[in-house]
Amino acid sequence: MSFTNSDEKARLHIGSIEGDSIDVIGDYNPKELQVDKSMPWSKHSYSNKNGDTAKNDRGNLHLEFTGAEGRSMTIELMFDGYEKNVSVAGNVGKLEKLTSVMDPMADDEKKRRPPMCVVAWGDKGLPRFTCVIESLSTKYTMFAADGTPLRATCTLKLKEADTLSTKDAEDPDNVAAAGGGGAAATTGKK
Repeated sequence: MSFTNSDEKARLHIGSIEGDSIDVIGDYNPKELQVDKSMPWSKHSYSNKNGDTAKNDRGNLHLEFTGAEGRSMTIELMFDGYEKNVSVAGNVGKLEKLTSVMDPMADDEKKRRPPMCVVAWGDKGLPRFTCVIESLSTKYTMFAADGTPLRATCTLKLKEADTLSTKDAEDPDNVAAAGGGGAAATTGKK
């Protein structure tokens, strides 16, 4: 994703980094971004050689770190075509395309899933967020007399990712049934 002028750099973008080149810019920058990071901990279970809970460890609060998870981000993008009497369906359609499988009938496993995306906003402070779209919710809030959507707010839930694969790649029987072959393919961070 490249910016052609400083005005574009100052606005939040979300776009594909594989498959069709798709770039979506909200008409207004979001008033806030929420970035969450979970650190999974679970209660440590004590047991002796026989598998019985050790008597002297009962009641202690001992937690066990079970592995790191990626961050998640929630953003709202607002599209407003009211003043120019322009439909917002094009931008909403681009976001929907970012949530769709690139080519469900492809032999290449990397095309049988939605594309990896990146969120970028300027070059000061907020690093690029490489991700997939976990969910998209669209609320249309204004229409022209003929029903053309003129204003919409899209809420995106994003999950950080460095590498992607599909369920088919992990199960050789499913790959053969789908007409594909080979080992799990991945897409690295760009």
